[in-house]
Amino acid sequence: MKKRLIVLSAMMLIMVVLAGCYMPAPTPSVGDSQTQVALFAQATLTKFAQQMTETQPPTSQETVIPPTATLAPATATTVPPTAVPPTATATSVPVVTVVPVTPIPATATTQPGGTTRISFATGTTNYTVKENIPANTTRRYALRLTQYQLAEISLSSSSSAYIAITTEKGKELVNFSQKWTWYHDYASENGDWYIDVRTGAYAADISLYVQAPQRVSFESGKDTLIAKATVPAYFTHNFVAWANKDQIMKVSISPTDGLVLSVYKLGGDVLLAASEGKTSYEGTLPKAGDYVISVSNTKNASSTFDLSLNIKIGRASCRERV
Repeated sequence: MKKRLIVLSAMMLIMVVLAGCYMPAPTPSVGDSQTQVALFAQATLTKFAQQMTETQPPTSQETVIPPTATLAPATATTVPPTAVPPTATATSVPVVTVVPVTPIPATATTQPGGTTRISFATGTTNYTVKENIPANTTRRYALRLTQYQLAEISLSSSSSAYIAITTEKGKELVNFSQKWTWYHDYASENGDWYIDVRTGAYAADISLYVQAPQRVSFESGKDTLIAKATVPAYFTHNFVAWANKDQIMKVSISPTDGLVLSVYKLGGDVLLAASEGKTSYEGTLPKAGDYVISVSNTKNASSTFDLSLNIKIGRASCRERV
């Protein structure tokens, strides 16, 4: 019996199993389907994100500045090297060849017609006429010049007296109505300048100073020269040189025994007075134009000397006199 009960129980279990096999599968709900889709999508995105993370370069590399090869070298755009100013050359100094005044003894000799000719002694470039002129009287003096030569004339007198100047061809440079006692200019042509001196109501002791400086100029590409001259006892030799504003002039004489140097801008500033007793000068020039450099001999004998002149571009921080 007991065996029979066991068999019946087994048969019933088999029937239950078989019945379960033939039952229709339950239909999943909509919510369950959506949940499965969402879980699948999430898993897929998570996997994709992991793959992207593994294949993409680090974020910091995405913002790296392009290679520095495109940056300009540190010195590529710097200011060009400071230009060295050119030295003074013949292009900045007018080159005028001056024929020295005929070297005959310094005189003021009266010629036919009442004209007194002024001549310079050898080694000099100036002469001073001294005489007494009666009241209301005109005296004429003649000075021979070459074209472009500079002449400077000044008159001092014990009473009123003035100058008038005309050229050999009759061109009037100065007339008495101007009441001038000083004049300088460049000869426009070869020939005489006639210098008239007229007194007023009183006789006058006059001192008529006339100079025609020796022009010096530089060779092409040079800014230094040496001029040699011999000046008689108690006389002065005058040089003239052109320079531009703010150029630096250096001038000296050798030997120095008994010689005195002076420098002034023609018609203007005195840069070095003879009264200072100096033999050299260095300074920045205030204006463009001619500068007269004079060497005076204070000895009772002639003196031969070298004049060293240097004119260059630049600004001197101070003026130096030795």
